[in-house]
Amino acid sequence: MKENYYLAKWLNNEITEEELKKHVSEDELHTYKKIIAATNGIEAPSFNAEETLLKIKQLRKNSKVKKLNFVNYFYKVAAVFAVLLASYYFVSNKTTNYNTNLAEKTTIELPDNSMVNLNADSHISYKKKNWETTRNLNLKGEAFFSVHKGSKFTVNTNLGSVSVLGTKFNVVVRDSYFEVNCYEGLVSVNYNKQTIKIAAGTGFKILNNNVVFTESIVGNQPSWLQNNSSFTSMPYSYVVNELERQYNISVTYDNKLANNLFTGNFTHTNLDTALKAISIPLNLNYTKISDTKVSLH
Repeated sequence: MKENYYLAKWLNNEITEEELKKHVSEDELHTYKKIIAATNGIEAPSFNAEETLLKIKQLRKNSKVKKLNFVNYFYKVAAVFAVLLASYYFVSNKTTNYNTNLAEKTTIELPDNSMVNLNADSHISYKKKNWETTRNLNLKGEAFFSVHKGSKFTVNTNLGSVSVLGTKFNVVVRDSYFEVNCYEGLVSVNYNKQTIKIAAGTGFKILNNNVVFTESIVGNQPSWLQNNSSFTSMPYSYVVNELERQYNISVTYDNKLANNLFTGNFTHTNLDTALKAISIPLNLNYTKISDTKVSLH
């Protein structure tokens, strides 16, 4: 038998035990070790592999060696392979998620080194599998994208999608509000079964179910990246909601003001300054009821 050949080489220190394991079972190796231990007291002027091998063959007749059931072994290997394959499929198709809490921002590097700045109370998700050729992600909230050139890059939202090849743009989707501003290159917005092209320095938003185009975008990135929220003719309710997101507070005010259009900005670094910025233009005052509650009146 071929296994006897490797056993003889092992006994003669020509191969290691690890190499022997490739050709014999664990039970057989254990039996061999017992045999060798029993014959260690035999003195000989030199080691004779063939003679020792004959002794081992004789002793093996009295030792029970567990036979390997090839069919069972095959099914075990197949089962392990199936588990590994299923695990690989699960991991490769796993969805990657990023969330920000109230008063929190974060920066995310995508698999192609494109960057995403995620504003407060926002969420993105995507699958890493085949990312280089299928760059798709989902967005809830607000994010600024700096996309490396490559295959089509698509941002999906519940109100529409934005597609680019490589550019810088900002997307907002909150409740029924949808806004896209392009800072570099060209973006394609799919909304209500229509495709709208947005060039650098322009924007697009859905306000009160109406499409509004912005002809001039100032700067090369949105103001919130500099900890400042700015608004042009936006409903007051949206402005207050954004303040709540940035400071993790609750604000009460007269609902009659909800649809008043507000143009201005507020900082993300000082609550008193921010409250003054959104109250003074409407001749309002504010009262801090607690660390997390504010009243505008």
